[in-house]
Amino acid sequence: MIDPGQAPLLNMLRATENRVRMHMPGHKGRLSLDSAWDTTELPCTDDLFAPQGGIARAEKALARSAGAASSLLLSGGGTAGVLAMILSMIPPGGKLIVPRDCHLSVLSACVWGDIQPVFVWPRLHTASGLSYVDAGDVAQTVRAHPDARAVLVTRPDYRGVCMDLAQVAHAAKSAGMWLLVDEAHGAHFNWPIDGQPKGAGTLGAHLWMQSAHKTLPALTGGAWLHLHDDQLTARVRGVLRLVHTSSPSFPILASLDAARAWMDAHGTAALTALHESIAAFWRGLKEGGSALRNTHALLEDGNTDPARVVIDTSQQGYTGQEISDWLSVRGIDVEMADGRHVVLIPTVWDQKDALERVGEALLSLPQKPSLLMEGRTAPPVEVVMRLREAALSVHVKLLPLERAEGEIAACCAGVYPPGIPLIVPGERVTAEVMRALSDAKHCFGVENGALRCVINH
Repeated sequence: MIDPGQAPLLNMLRATENRVRMHMPGHKGRLSLDSAWDTTELPCTDDLFAPQGGIARAEKALARSAGAASSLLLSGGGTAGVLAMILSMIPPGGKLIVPRDCHLSVLSACVWGDIQPVFVWPRLHTASGLSYVDAGDVAQTVRAHPDARAVLVTRPDYRGVCMDLAQVAHAAKSAGMWLLVDEAHGAHFNWPIDGQPKGAGTLGAHLWMQSAHKTLPALTGGAWLHLHDDQLTARVRGVLRLVHTSSPSFPILASLDAARAWMDAHGTAALTALHESIAAFWRGLKEGGSALRNTHALLEDGNTDPARVVIDTSQQGYTGQEISDWLSVRGIDVEMADGRHVVLIPTVWDQKDALERVGEALLSLPQKPSLLMEGRTAPPVEVVMRLREAALSVHVKLLPLERAEGEIAACCAGVYPPGIPLIVPGERVTAEVMRALSDAKHCFGVENGALRCVINH
């Protein structure tokens, strides 16, 4: 028996039990796996990087479910998948067209491969307060940079917005570029139902990564990388060996196979029931007189994932952070909150009454005068150095945030979640970035209130 006082991390995690989990991972704490499965590569098991046994069979079953020519299991998270697909398809010194609001892992791949990103900046949708990447802007950037080797887009984005991927696929194909898709939040798209967006593989992606643990009953770190052409498998798996842990977790791999098998058997019915529960959640708020709004409904032509719940809190008179705090003290944890929105991730493995409990808590929220929310436009960016040069510079110093304005960033830094960099290596730090990092409850790239910056440049 372990004394909780001697295991503070274990004690911390025990305190999270019996709360309503409106956040990832998708198994919602209901997945149990035998610790005896935590083994290693043995004659009776398999090798993730040269599979011939159970892993090979699991990957073939996964490819059938995903509509892919080949699929790879990952226990190093979607990050390993993003690194592998970028470094496999783009040579050192090449260009990658990518939305500015890409995940941190995309920029990490650019550092390792000395790949220069060509950013497509998001637009602001005024009515909803959401930023989004326009497919037309991506296509235009593809035409303007014919020397780029690939284009990578995020779909769906963190708030469930799905760009017109077919338009991007057409532009990429016309330009002879690889189309890579970060479909981290869309693993459930492999099991199509009415009202759900189509998956990246059916819309023309060459490689697409899915973080199964985000929306499906798989352990954290469990992800999939899919390929449209089986001839690419050996090439991609070889790069994966360079970026993935050499000691993959068999419990995570087993949970991925189990999640796929469960979805094959129950996914269509479970997703249909989930959509119905979410629709009932929105009806309940409206019928209860709440001023909280469905942010997706404010998008005129938005193609969105109905399984992602994004609440506009402004008409109720609260910021998203205030709503998050309100729910937290009532035993409900959300995925993310910002100045205007709260993001929930209900999944097919939620407790049946989970959304009902969230709705009851929100209906008890007092009404206040609505807040006037002003959207933010993208701040100007000054690129001073190449991304890799700045990130790997030996002339680096930690500077307190209040002294970092005007300096050259040597690291990616931003707010987490969703893990989108506000500043990337080689860019000059602005006052707006400095304030955003200082005000954030949780951020990455900041070390004890200081930012890594290039000096003596």
